Amino acid sequence: MIPPHEPRQGTRVVFGLFIIVVGVFALLDNLGLFPAHVVQPFWPLVFVALGAMRLARWPGSPRGTFAGAALIVLGGVLTLNNLHLLDFRLRDWWPLLLVVGGAAVMLRGLRPDRVRPVGGRFARSRDEEREEHGARVDAAAVMSGLVVRNDAPNFQGGQVSAVLGGVELDLRRAAIAEGEARLAVSVIAGGVGIKVPREWSITVNGTPTLGGIEDKTAPPMTASRRLVIDASVVMGGVEISN
Repeated sequence: MIPPHEPRQGTRVVFGLFIIVVGVFALLDNLGLFPAHVVQPFWPLVFVALGAMRLARWPGSPRGTFAGAALIVLGGVLTLNNLHLLDFRLRDWWPLLLVVGGAAVMLRGLRPDRVRPVGGRFARSRDEEREEHGARVDAAAVMSGLVVRNDAPNFQGGQVSAVLGGVELDLRRAAIAEGEARLAVSVIAGGVGIKVPREWSITVNGTPTLGGIEDKTAPPMTASRRLVIDASVVMGGVEISN
């Protein structure tokens, strides 16, 4: 069983391994050593792995059981659909995400919020909050909420991922030492909010699929520092503000 205090490490291992496997097969395909299309239908199995980790991390927990089972079913259905063993069309079933999301919001509204002090402030106990000071950020949320505040004086970028969850990244107290910083954002049926200092200029690269990327920042008078955001969004949203 994965220790409860190590949720992010396990998630990062799975995502890192998935990226490595994709890279290896892409390289072999480019070199003509192995046809990548043979294994391409099995990419949704990453959801099955994440679901199994969720079940192992919180055995007996209703929330953990539901989240893990949902990820396993999603991965299985997508895999069977890729193998043409199941006729599953996303355009027919995407409204189900709205039903599930609405039910989750309603249940949260019916449950009283438990609060705990975090850095002198109070936050909902269901969302993890943490303060960081490093030059690079690595934040991942799977079926959960995460708030990260970074005040690095030489911020260089990093990566943020949200799968059926949400991440709020607050960089308003951070600074880019020189040039630009680069941030990779990956969202699948979730949301990411990024808050930046007013003196930063923002460049966003990415085309959302059944989602949106919204830059609400006001351009600075002098753009001496720039944050480049490379976003991949599927059925989710990214919002940048200052």
